[in-house]
Amino acid sequence: MAVNPNKLGKTPPLNPVAAQTFDIDYFHLFESLYRKEISDWQEARAARRDPYNPSTYLLQQCYKDAMLDNHLAGAVENRILRVINKQYIIKDANGVPDDERSKYLRTKWFRWVVRKAIESKLYGYSLIFISNAKPGNIVDIIELPRENVLPEKRILLKNALNPSGDYIKFDEYKNFLVYIQLTANAIGLLEQVVPLTIFKRHSWAAWDEFEQVFGVPIRIARTMIDTKKHRDDLQQWLENMGLLSYAIFDKRVDIEIKENNKSDAFNVFAQKINLINKEISKAILGQTMTMDDGSSESQARVHLAILEEITNADIADIEDWFNSYFIDIMRAWGYDLPEGYYLDIVANASLDPAEKIKVDEALMRQGWNFDKDYIERTYEVKLDSNNPRNSPPNTGQLSYAGETDFFA
Repeated sequence: MAVNPNKLGKTPPLNPVAAQTFDIDYFHLFESLYRKEISDWQEARAARRDPYNPSTYLLQQCYKDAMLDNHLAGAVENRILRVINKQYIIKDANGVPDDERSKYLRTKWFRWVVRKAIESKLYGYSLIFISNAKPGNIVDIIELPRENVLPEKRILLKNALNPSGDYIKFDEYKNFLVYIQLTANAIGLLEQVVPLTIFKRHSWAAWDEFEQVFGVPIRIARTMIDTKKHRDDLQQWLENMGLLSYAIFDKRVDIEIKENNKSDAFNVFAQKINLINKEISKAILGQTMTMDDGSSESQARVHLAILEEITNADIADIEDWFNSYFIDIMRAWGYDLPEGYYLDIVANASLDPAEKIKVDEALMRQGWNFDKDYIERTYEVKLDSNNPRNSPPNTGQLSYAGETDFFA
């Protein structure tokens, strides 16, 4: 089945190779790598909310800087994987699963699209470009930089630092440029997390300075010879003795180091970092005990239940977005998805094969029969297509129609 160009609409002037069109790698020349501070976050928020000329560049750069935090990155990945690691099933209008059409979604590219959809809750939005697809087979999808997207104006900028420059209206190419925003707010959840990562970085830096001053002894050299050559030689000796801090003073100069007499002074930094980690967990996962230490099993169950609620909400949002928007895009690209078909996301089976056999055997004793495809898919076996089963031995235990020794 060929892709109908009329369904796809006009092609956007985006090309990963051709220099005469929009270059999708243009933004990387303007990547900012300097460390962000609270003043940068405040400036970014003001630029993002400018009623006349909003800019997403500064705030998205703050988000990238914040994602360098290991705890935040782990919490985000935890939330995303809880949705990706589910079964994606296409069902017909009557709610009957269609295994063949469900295979459309059991692909790497679709899992990647789901990841970008969940990320839209954190970053505010995502914009992807279907750059290569065959009839009924999407091949390549490229993520476009969020810094170049202005959601309020529905445009993709060629230069993220020039909001009034060249742009593309991505709504005009909806089958190529797929805009994803699962929440009403296009700002993103990471806005409230950025200052936490900045404060945490400050504590790490202060703890490091504390270690250098009080954790490692300082060497003091005193001399009465006040010549440049002597002092240069003395400094070279101290440098060659190791990496410990040192100082050179005149013999008549005194230096006093005030040590902190408290043996647990490190807790000033450690406790602040731990509290910040808990706040990050609350912001992303709604609770703390699935990533941080807990005190009891009963509390852990409560925290896990909260996380399940967030996961269920993410799943519902993905289903709504797919069924109301993305399924039409797949149809335009030649996927056989009749009207009335929809996506249902369910948890993977939690029973191990031994327990599954017991359940299936009980169902068979009640008169239920299973088809060949179910047995192959569930137990990962390949049945002989010409002779899928032999006649069961006469054990005298079962006599109903459709009995099998598969579960004996």
